[in-house]
Formats: sequence, C-alpha cells, structure tokens
Amino acid sequence: MLIKVINSFVKQDKRYAFSYSQKHWSALAHIEGFLGQFGGWNIVEPTDACIIGIWKDTDSYRSFMNDVHDDIFYKNGQKASYDKLETTLSSNGQFVKGIYHHTRSSIVGANYMMITSISHNNHNKSLIPFTLISERDRCLSTFVFADEHTSTFISLFGYAPPDATKHVLQKNKIPVQQQNIYKLEKEWTVLQTFSS
Repeated sequence: MLIKVINSFVKQDKRYAFSYSQKHWSALAHIEGFLGQFGGWNIVEPTDACIIGIWKDTDSYRSFMNDVHDDIFYKNGQKASYDKLETTLSSNGQFVKGIYHHTRSSIVGANYMMITSISHNNHNKSLIPFTLISERDRCLSTFVFADEHTSTFISLFGYAPPDATKHVLQKNKIPVQQQNIYKLEKEWTVLQTFSS
C-alpha cells in the first residue's frame, strides 16, 4: 500500500478557493489502483490543510502521476490557492484495523484524524499503539508507514476529536516529533469506484 501525505499551507483568505478546488479530485475514483483520499484542516493551525492519498501500490501511483495528475491539477486551479506544499510518499504503508476492519468504512466513518510522527530509537515499539490513542477515544483504524528515521501513524476517529497523546508518549520515553489533529472535510473524500 502506498500512502501519500500532502500538507498545504493556505492563507486564511484562500481557504474557500483551496477547499473548492480540492473537490475536483473526485476524478481519482475511476483511476486503476486508487483506494481513497481524505483530508481536512488542522484544528489548532487553520492554515494547515492535510490530504492523505491511499494507493494499491507504487506502479498504480506512478501511472496516475504520469498520465492523469497534471490534467486534474491544472484544470482545477488549486496551485493558486496555497503558498507552500510538502509531500511525503511511502510505499510500505499498512492498514491497522480498530473499531472498523476495512479501509473504505474507516474513511467514510471518520470526522477527525490524528497524525503522529515518532523518531526511531531503542524505545519499546510494542507500547506505541497503546499509548498513541487515549482509552476514551474510539479509534476507527490507523494507517502506518515508516522511513529510515520516523514512523508515522494516521489514526481516524468518528464524531469527537481525539485527545492529544503526545505527553503520554513522551512520558513512556517515546520521542514524538510531531502530532496534529485535523477536522476532516467530507467534500474532500474520494473513494474508489468499483467496476462491475
């Protein structure tokens, strides 16, 4: 599974334009190998928009980037709606079930996501899933990916925003680089269309 994380830095007066152009990515639903896309606004920093793209594999994603991406991107005018864009790609993504057991139902049911990045060192990795989510939060599911230095957890939640857990992780000597909570925009959600 390939996971793409896009962080866009959007000025307050361009949020509507960004959100409007983000809706035009619905064309992704018909692309071979596309599984889903969702995103929203940081609840603390309202100029931070984050979009998560989920792909079956690297080949599907590369084909999309080579053949389709630019058509959608330039037609929807999104480039004019943000100041800066940062993209992270990982081809070693995994889906970890929570209350929901499938990618699609997790994305449909989610209203919030918490993204936590943790530095690799000699910490007890078995503690992470248990200290990442507060007991009262009902985590629908989590997407996980790692690179040489960092593990990233994208946890989806239903109707209430999760509690930030950075302090709990740090108490257990797990080095948190960053943790952000986003309110998802339902109109940005795109899911794979099944062919008959």
